[in-house]
Amino acid sequence: MPTKRSKSKDKDNEQRIWEAEENYDLLTAIIIALGKPGDEKYTGILKLLEVLLSSKRPPEEKKRILQQDFQIKMTYQLESEVQTMCNLSKGIEEEAIHQGMQQATLSSIRNLMISLNMTEDQAMAALQLSDTDKEKYRELLLQEK
Repeated sequence: MPTKRSKSKDKDNEQRIWEAEENYDLLTAIIIALGKPGDEKYTGILKLLEVLLSSKRPPEEKKRILQQDFQIKMTYQLESEVQTMCNLSKGIEEEAIHQGMQQATLSSIRNLMISLNMTEDQAMAALQLSDTDKEKYRELLLQEK
């Protein structure tokens, strides 16, 4: 069987996992501290990545920075790609917020059921959930069991 090796700075902590190749993916995560304006190392590629990946900068500001600071000529295609990246990062942010709110609501339902000995319906009524949301959370609670 093929080997998948997890890497660690500490060689003693390296592990060999014997698993068939089709049972694991090839994802590699890299974390880069991009910094922010005013930081000493906020230049070059780190600044470029921060500008492109920022969910807080509007597309027009990104275009202006790319043109002025990086001398990147804005073509129609590049403008379109910058707009797409802005929409993508905004969508990811909105999805993360939605998931966080959903997890908080589930946690509140569970806490009311445990702390106040409420039923699911009583807990959801106390949280003033709509009928649509009640159905959604009933399904999510069932999935947890």
